[in-house]
Amino acid sequence: MSSLALLLTYKLNIMKKLSLLVILLCTLSLSAFAQSCNGFGGVLKSAWKELYTSVHPIGQEALTLIPVVGQNATAVNAISEASVKFHNFVFNENSQSWTTLGPRALPVQKDQIKQYGTLVKAGVGGVRVFNTTGMLWDRVEIEIEKTGGKAQTDIIICTWDLESGAKNNYTEYSFPNGKDTSTKKFIIKNVHGKSISVKLKNNSFSNKFKYAIKTKGFLNIAKQKKRAVRLQNIAKKDKGIIKMN
Repeated sequence: MSSLALLLTYKLNIMKKLSLLVILLCTLSLSAFAQSCNGFGGVLKSAWKELYTSVHPIGQEALTLIPVVGQNATAVNAISEASVKFHNFVFNENSQSWTTLGPRALPVQKDQIKQYGTLVKAGVGGVRVFNTTGMLWDRVEIEIEKTGGKAQTDIIICTWDLESGAKNNYTEYSFPNGKDTSTKKFIIKNVHGKSISVKLKNNSFSNKFKYAIKTKGFLNIAKQKKRAVRLQNIAKKDKGIIKMN
């Protein structure tokens, strides 16, 4: 084989190895991105098990009586009030300090709630995780607005089914590098009985990412009524359960 042929073969092998390396790195990068759900805690599951019953005051108010006998607006108000109580129980009244678990609380009510924050840089305040408690809503809208800075920032949204324990990487999005501001809305469907985790990850070692995060809950009245009827039937069959009207 001539020296020219040997040189071409050598270069071809190098190109193949580099291509394989690039593919491997991309695969690992995507895998790490997709598997970076975190922020869930056992306290969420135990709270859901305790409060989501037809005998607990929150369960009676929001899950059994109101959706069946009330008007739609009344049901929305009841679920919103119960969500506030549920949130306070998990994040503020629980004996286990939530601050030691890391994630920030993410409340969801009938009216939009807005929080602000800044991610400093990768490695130093560059990651922030928000958690909801178990959702009494059927659909949740989460809107993240880039208000300043120019760091590329990843958004990873996950859900955790509090009954089955199943975790799901719901969606991912990246705000690109640059000074332009923008807004991204995420619609999380079929979220009843699940906790939502929102992770913001600054990928820059020198730039900041300023943001606002908004949340709002929505009901599917038909689904709420079916759950209420099912819980009432269970309550009637069990001994010692408060009688439902």
